[in-house]
Amino acid sequence: MTTNSYSEHYRRDGVRITHDPYAPGMAEKYGTPGRTDGEGFDPYADSVVLEYTAASSCVIHPIIRLPDQDHNPHPGPVYAGGGYALSTLMLEDAAMLTSMLDKFPDLANDVTTGGAQSLHMCGMSPHNQHAARYLVEHDADIEALDTYGMTPLQRMASNNLATGARVLLEAGADFTNVGKCGRSPLHIARGSAANDVGSSGSKSNVIKLIVTKREGAPEVGGEYHPRSPVDIPKGFAAVCEAQGWDILSTWARLNGVDPRADTWFAHSTNDSYIYHNKIDGKWWIDGPDGKGVWVVDGPTHAPPSHGWTHMKKSTKEGGPKILTIRKLKDKR
Repeated sequence: MTTNSYSEHYRRDGVRITHDPYAPGMAEKYGTPGRTDGEGFDPYADSVVLEYTAASSCVIHPIIRLPDQDHNPHPGPVYAGGGYALSTLMLEDAAMLTSMLDKFPDLANDVTTGGAQSLHMCGMSPHNQHAARYLVEHDADIEALDTYGMTPLQRMASNNLATGARVLLEAGADFTNVGKCGRSPLHIARGSAANDVGSSGSKSNVIKLIVTKREGAPEVGGEYHPRSPVDIPKGFAAVCEAQGWDILSTWARLNGVDPRADTWFAHSTNDSYIYHNKIDGKWWIDGPDGKGVWVVDGPTHAPPSHGWTHMKKSTKEGGPKILTIRKLKDKR
């Protein structure tokens, strides 16, 4: 462990605070414990905080550093009073947040003066983590990078926020994504002793997928359940036969046949299916006839919640939204 100029500090839940909350000037600037800054900073409870300066002219000058004591010599956040995006201010009021996002959906991906989006701010405190679900439902970018090059899931991991992490994982967030900070959410969770955030690096614990918003192809909407790669979708087999392709070898090349890693998902009432194509690295939603309907880039462990492109129309309008339900252990 690196020796620093100040002692390490921990929150009550055991998560390491990556700055010195009692450094000279902290109380004068942010208040004493329990009386901290009303705009979101709580250096006594937040394990990681965004650090930046906002000039009075509204020109933003971010200070880009890895947010831990090994890389950041400053005692705490530096804030010049620029304020936060409206959606961020409402993270603790679900009704108000939902109402505002319904009227102004772009706020779900609005960037604060600190370089973070609202989903990142959800990962900064136990109270705000619950707003992640509403933001995800309004198409917030679950893999967005903040000033430090961190994703919302990396923020959740750094602060031991299991509820918020679960929401992001259900939406298809990649637990192996290192962003631009070079550390995956799992690595960050271990480094901060954030033991409540469960890992999820494969499709093995997915219970089901729920597909909604399927304009133009209602048959692909509904629930999908995991299936062994030994079983081949009927539509896939039909396409192979029509094209004169060998069914088994084609399925092995595109989906794979490893029962531990190559799970695909079958519709509960018809022959539509969802699988990750190993050749192009994309997730496909195929209709009952085996023909592709929607496609999207994404990690292997789960399909992204949104961003799907219609195969024929080459547009994302009316695309589906996917909720990934996992069997996760919640230690809280």
